[in-house]
Amino acid sequence: MAINSPYRTSADLVLDVLKNLRVYSVGNPVDPEDFAFVNEKLDPTIRKLAMLEVVFVADANNIPGAWFSDLSDILAGECASRFGFSGQDFNDMVNKGLGGAAGVEIGAGTAAKSLKIGGRGRPTYEVQRIQNY
Repeated sequence: MAINSPYRTSADLVLDVLKNLRVYSVGNPVDPEDFAFVNEKLDPTIRKLAMLEVVFVADANNIPGAWFSDLSDILAGECASRFGFSGQDFNDMVNKGLGGAAGVEIGAGTAAKSLKIGGRGRPTYEVQRIQNY
């Protein structure tokens, strides 16, 4: 989709993750193996974010633009070890995303907190459960 669209696609997200991981730059061809690896990690990562109640992405091909960079950071952190990040660089990449490295709890990373804060006070449209006594 266009960069000014309110929604972005999963392919846009994968390309942005590859840029964050410094394995892709504009004008160079994308390695199909790298693209496939990150694309395979997309669905489990989205499910993990829903399980941790960080954010619920209903459709990976219609990602709200406001969530895009945070989701890119989270997915980059999930893929960092595959692309040669280790030591402090790995910890920084993971903690910039979802968290879970070097004493930071999972879900307490920078991008995860940003997504949680962005969702505060918004209607969930979930049916309210009540219990009569």
